Amino acid sequence: MNTLSTAEMERFQKLSNEFQPDVQGPPVSTKQSSSVIAMEYANADPAFATKSNALALTHPWTRTMKGDGNCGWRAVAFGYFENLLNLQNLMQVRHELARIKSMNALLDQTGQQEHLYEIFVDATEDVFIQIATAIQSGIRDETFLVDAFNEEYNSNAIITHFRLLTSAWMKLHPAQYEAFLSMPVEQYCATRIDVVRTEIDEIGLQALVDGVIGGSGFAVEIMYLDRSEGEAVTPHLLTPPRPTGGTICLLYRPGHYDLLYPAEPTVNMEPVVNYQYAMTSDYSPWDQGALAFDVNSSLMTIPNLMMDPSFGMAPSPMPAAPPSPYRVSPPQEVSPYNQAHFQNQDFEPIHWEPSDSRK
Repeated sequence: MNTLSTAEMERFQKLSNEFQPDVQGPPVSTKQSSSVIAMEYANADPAFATKSNALALTHPWTRTMKGDGNCGWRAVAFGYFENLLNLQNLMQVRHELARIKSMNALLDQTGQQEHLYEIFVDATEDVFIQIATAIQSGIRDETFLVDAFNEEYNSNAIITHFRLLTSAWMKLHPAQYEAFLSMPVEQYCATRIDVVRTEIDEIGLQALVDGVIGGSGFAVEIMYLDRSEGEAVTPHLLTPPRPTGGTICLLYRPGHYDLLYPAEPTVNMEPVVNYQYAMTSDYSPWDQGALAFDVNSSLMTIPNLMMDPSFGMAPSPMPAAPPSPYRVSPPQEVSPYNQAHFQNQDFEPIHWEPSDSRK
């Protein structure tokens, strides 16, 4: 067999490095059922088939990212802005815009020139403005956000902005990442972060979350669809749990990232029977010490609820009313006097004589 010369080997290697696959589809798709993922793996490896079927139940919706080398960056960036829109909090949008713009200081500290990076910052700021306008108008539909990311210039500018911020963050915090790298942080950023159409890896993703997304209060979770043990995808949280904020949920398949949307929590719709009765009565002022048993006002409102006879205590009889200190004669219908007045020492009776009409 004829062997290739060194020059031919170098030429083929150059062609391989420069090869760009013709990837079809928009950069960001509309939401679609996760069953399409299960269909992709229906006849594939049994581990993938089982986990993709389970995924469709726990995360019924997905959003596909174009596999052009930017899918991980694009998924995180889109998920970040989508969460801002879903929260409908105008003050938070303004706060996030100010926070992201303040990170220009990181770019300055790492030697970036403002006249070079400002166009990328402007593209990101435009998305914040669109989200703020939508919230003020009561718009929840994310179509305008999908359109913004599907416009090539805007999409690439936003991703480049996030790349620059991540790179600057890593260079200013090398101790957090250098132990996991086989090269210096500067070299890693130059070859894996700053280069366009270079897919993000685990270390770069963690740096993106730490430096750019973490300050938003959003959680970032990855669901790994792989050949690991178990019948469900493997979750991994990149941030501390944040139950009150939004969550960017990523689906990772070997070499590719998409977005996932978990199922809404189920609500028990069984009919509720209300056994309470006469709740207008307030039993709290009762003197519990005067009763022969502990008072539970909630139980006492249940009609026909009898005290357990084995308890051995019967309620005390109601005390008789105390006698009146004054003797009151029964009224006499034929007497013009009130006999009780005679009990008063200051009472002076008036002589009464029948009038002509009474004679």
